[in-house]
Amino acid sequence: MGEVHHRAAHIRNLMRAAILMYALLFMTVVNASDGDAAVQRALQQAVSQPAPAQVDARAVEALSFRRDPAVSERVQQETIQAFGRNPQQVADLEKVIGSGEMLRQFDVILRRYGYDPTNLGDVLAAHLLISWEVVNDRDSARSPEGQRAVRRQLIGPLAAVPQVVGMSDAAKQAQAERTAYLTMVSALSYQTMKKQGNREALAALSAGVRKGLQGNGIDLQRVELEVGGLIAR
Repeated sequence: MGEVHHRAAHIRNLMRAAILMYALLFMTVVNASDGDAAVQRALQQAVSQPAPAQVDARAVEALSFRRDPAVSERVQQETIQAFGRNPQQVADLEKVIGSGEMLRQFDVILRRYGYDPTNLGDVLAAHLLISWEVVNDRDSARSPEGQRAVRRQLIGPLAAVPQVVGMSDAAKQAQAERTAYLTMVSALSYQTMKKQGNREALAALSAGVRKGLQGNGIDLQRVELEVGGLIAR
């Protein structure tokens, strides 16, 4: 029982740090300001209409990458240092993130959705989907077709952004894995607070996730999961 409480405590610490970092999520996809704006437009376009029945294989390929263990190690350490506020938190994060367990859990979730964890579009789609769950206290598993559709919504618009398709494999991987950690922190925090019945913490998490994506032009409280994906109301 002590281990469960200890785990819950450092997940809460992760959640607080994640809320502060959400605003940086999509801004780190590209460096140039025009690239940031293009990514925001792509996200807004994605949720403005139902997903196409299929996506162009070339668009999928343009967003795919091969994982390099050296890049994973670098992103792990960057994430641990970003979230760790003291030596004890850093040690806890080494167990959760440094072990590779958090990224493995993320991969399992993506494959359950029918997504590819080595595709930046799929990773960002999963982030939107899981964030929608957290913000609205809803379970996307009630709409498996909707889950599968979100990746089809996002891949085409993202693949049309030159600054995104021009990223190197290492850059795509680094962004995907940073996104994975932020997504898992909010998902694990949500699950923990839900089990505890901590409404105040759930409200704070929901507000933080919502605010982060509002900065990128998407209000997840105004988006509904349908057969065609996440559709703005």
